[in-house]
Amino acid sequence: MTDISSSDETPPSSDTAPGKDAALDAAPDAAIAEKAAQENVLVQPMRDTHFDFQHKVFSLPGAFFCQDPNSKDPVLNMLLGDLKVALAFPTLMESFQIEDGTHDARLLEVIEQGLAFVKQIRPGEEIPGELLDGRASWSVEDKHRIAAKGRLTMQIVSSFTGNEIIVSDQSQLEQLLDDPQTQEKMKAAFAKIAERLKLTNNPEQYLTDRIDDLAQELSYIEALRDRFRHIRRIEQAMGKLATIYRTDRTFCSELNRMQGLIRKPVREYDMIFDQADAQTGDIVGALRNFHPTIQFIRKIRDDLRAKLLEWEDLLRGWDDISMERSPKVEALQKQTYRFLASRYIETTVWKRGG
Repeated sequence: MTDISSSDETPPSSDTAPGKDAALDAAPDAAIAEKAAQENVLVQPMRDTHFDFQHKVFSLPGAFFCQDPNSKDPVLNMLLGDLKVALAFPTLMESFQIEDGTHDARLLEVIEQGLAFVKQIRPGEEIPGELLDGRASWSVEDKHRIAAKGRLTMQIVSSFTGNEIIVSDQSQLEQLLDDPQTQEKMKAAFAKIAERLKLTNNPEQYLTDRIDDLAQELSYIEALRDRFRHIRRIEQAMGKLATIYRTDRTFCSELNRMQGLIRKPVREYDMIFDQADAQTGDIVGALRNFHPTIQFIRKIRDDLRAKLLEWEDLLRGWDDISMERSPKVEALQKQTYRFLASRYIETTVWKRGG
């Protein structure tokens, strides 16, 4: 991430700048105030955690940043009278004399990075946590926290009992977590982990806190896993549509190609989730290298989140569609085909000669 100018920097003392006090005394207060107004200098201090732009263009009505739907380049959207305008950053900087290296220019760089995690950013909003301290800028539901804690608990118990326990049903998972037998097994597992990690000072509380922290990070993976299941549902919906449109040869031919294309991202995402799960496969190793483990989980989280944002509009369309012949289904099918073909179609580059 590009550094943002800090408001904590202390300017040089007037004692080290001879003649500076005299120059300031000579400047009339009215002239200083007029010059500040002309240059649109903000009175309040800048905050390194927010998109506090200085130029007045960023305070125009309706101003917000997003990615251009076609080029995916970041743009500033705003209203000029009745006209909606979207300015690419090079045009924005040139038109409003925003110089490279200035505070606003550096914030535009952060905007470009931040749009990988959120779809829109408005001037004055907080910089996404992913770019500040690694925390997620979006929230998860309780069911995802329970799923993460349950998956981790079962993994710990399994690793020390030798019997692998896999539970996916939410209600069964909650019951297992509250089961006194599970809690006893966790205590026994904690004792063995503490011994291997050579923990002596209140090891059970230490491990409980660490597991809770790890489960919180993994809850974002569970939320993404939940949402990515909808991509698999699109694949299943294609099979249903092939039956509904079986007399339409053109439609079914395109569906067949789409089914081939969507298998690639499904396999890719399954592999990424397997990588995330593998981080806690060796729970002792994960706890021994706790901070690198957290960083790796967050990297996977951020990569998956960025990929999911590309799919989000499409997923909403398929979530709301009825499986029947209709112009809406046919329009969504064409939109999906364009989306898949632009990202996952394989091309071969032919070269002449050896």
